[in-house]
Amino acid sequence: MSGKRTGPIEPFRLWNNVCFVGSQAVSVHLIDTGDGLLLIDTGYPFMRDEIVRNIRSLGFDPADVRGILHSHGHYDHYGNTLYLKALSGAETWISRIDNEIINGRRDLSWAVELGYERLEPFDCDHLLEDGDVVALGDVRIRCRLAPGHTEGTLAFFFESGGMRLAMHGGVGLNSMAASFLAARDLPRDLPERFRESLHALKAESVDIVLGNHPEQSDTEAKAERLRAGDLRAFVDPGEWPRFLDACEARLDEMLARERAERS
Repeated sequence: MSGKRTGPIEPFRLWNNVCFVGSQAVSVHLIDTGDGLLLIDTGYPFMRDEIVRNIRSLGFDPADVRGILHSHGHYDHYGNTLYLKALSGAETWISRIDNEIINGRRDLSWAVELGYERLEPFDCDHLLEDGDVVALGDVRIRCRLAPGHTEGTLAFFFESGGMRLAMHGGVGLNSMAASFLAARDLPRDLPERFRESLHALKAESVDIVLGNHPEQSDTEAKAERLRAGDLRAFVDPGEWPRFLDACEARLDEMLARERAERS
């Protein structure tokens, strides 16, 4: 994790029933569903105590977590799932494709690449397909398959407080590089499938973008504006298409570099 920011971020209520309880290293979002808490991702294992403190500091009880929804099957997004499940009895969701990563059948968790030991394998309780809806309390999250970062990465869409929120579950290009695809015997067309999914997701209307990692949606800067009194700091209907366009531009840059290296 050399050079990666890993410091704390003070937990905060982002919008209505949606809170941020993660850190600089990776986002963890909490949704108060009216019938227990729903977490989106669970961070690195080293974030465990911090996440628990963050949940409590916002007035919630970690034992009230009823559901854990995973954006994709990388180590830094399911690192505390087994702990939180044991603590609360929460049900767990992930795409059917990426469940093959967390249960150990496919060695694609990025634990070793990130400098860590592999996590204990497990199966999620519910395996998601494109278009499935995760329902808990008053919350309905529609899940769309968005392959690229992993083959089973998901994007999430849901309503809260009169706004439509979205998260793209993974846009990192490290796992789409030609060298990585070749080494792991992954489909060589994964970058183009990523591009196609970006185009498809762009048709979605979104008011608030949640970053899978804080830097993706400028979470810390917006949080400062929120604390200063700007209650709509995260509301920006133009951010979703800008974000997806920026992802495609970075993809084009990577592919251009790879072509230049081969020539």
